[in-house]
Amino acid sequence: MRYIKHTVFCLIIFSNTCFGKEFDKLFTIYTPIEDRSQIENSINKSFNTMIYRLSGKNSPTNIWKIINAGNSRKDFIKSYSVVNNNENNLLEVNFNKNLLISKFKELSIPFIGNSRPTILFLIKIDSGLKDPYYLSFQESDSDLEKNIKNYLTKASQSRGIFLELPELDLLDLNNLNNYEKIVNSKQFFGDKYLTDEIINIDISKTGINKWSVSGDITLTSGDQNFNEIFIKAFGEYTDESINLLLNDNLIDITKVSSVNISIENINSYQDYKKSKKIIEDLVGTRDINISKFNTNTIYYQLSIYGDLKSIIYEFKDTSLLSIVDVIDDTSTIQLQYKNE
Repeated sequence: MRYIKHTVFCLIIFSNTCFGKEFDKLFTIYTPIEDRSQIENSINKSFNTMIYRLSGKNSPTNIWKIINAGNSRKDFIKSYSVVNNNENNLLEVNFNKNLLISKFKELSIPFIGNSRPTILFLIKIDSGLKDPYYLSFQESDSDLEKNIKNYLTKASQSRGIFLELPELDLLDLNNLNNYEKIVNSKQFFGDKYLTDEIINIDISKTGINKWSVSGDITLTSGDQNFNEIFIKAFGEYTDESINLLLNDNLIDITKVSSVNISIENINSYQDYKKSKKIIEDLVGTRDINISKFNTNTIYYQLSIYGDLKSIIYEFKDTSLLSIVDVIDDTSTIQLQYKNE
């Protein structure tokens, strides 16, 4: 069980290779919008975010590669509508997965599947006003805390990656406080949470407008604009960490493989429809055919982008399918459907 509170709105609407989680709305983008006169601009922003998320790159290079090939942003949209969340208007844009993947393949742009990495941030703050504490997604008092959380929320939504803060119980706090000198915080949290990477940062106020930052980011500042200085350094470091993790998850689109899939525990037509849709929605799925069915098990032959390893990563984090066995010699994955 994970004891982590997800990043505000973007992690509510979404769901590496080792501990990733599945974005169940990978091809749906939510962009703030003040009124309907801004729809065109919000559509453009949504398209840019979709390309960043699917390609794993936050450079506009791939956006312009697609546009310069004679494509309109609207060509890739299935539908859009204005929705309300906590009194904030958002443009919900649903993109055409198959058309995007086809265009990525045509232009030789690698992409990333549904399973996405997780980064846990251990940010310890000592402001001098109260006992040192680890930043969590509970309500924040200071502008510094709010700026950090806002950055994590926006970066998570844009890049399609889980950026999380720990939610500590009383026992955790006692262990950390009582054994601070002998407990390695990264090891402690690494044992407690499932995550691909841990970023450890200590922020201490050492005087009037004087701050010291240590850990994975190091800097000192006597400037009253410390918040801006820190967020800039924090963003640069986090962006580089995200780039490295996402790059490790890229699917090789130049390679097409055939994989055999069996799904057990299919007891109704609804089970069949839901389980098949999961397979169809995987980013790496190129084509799907039923090879046979027997009692409560259905067998498929998939044509996929990448190889057996890449499709295993995508299946690993689906909420309704669990991997029972993998047979490398025959490129076979045995799955079990989990009834809701």
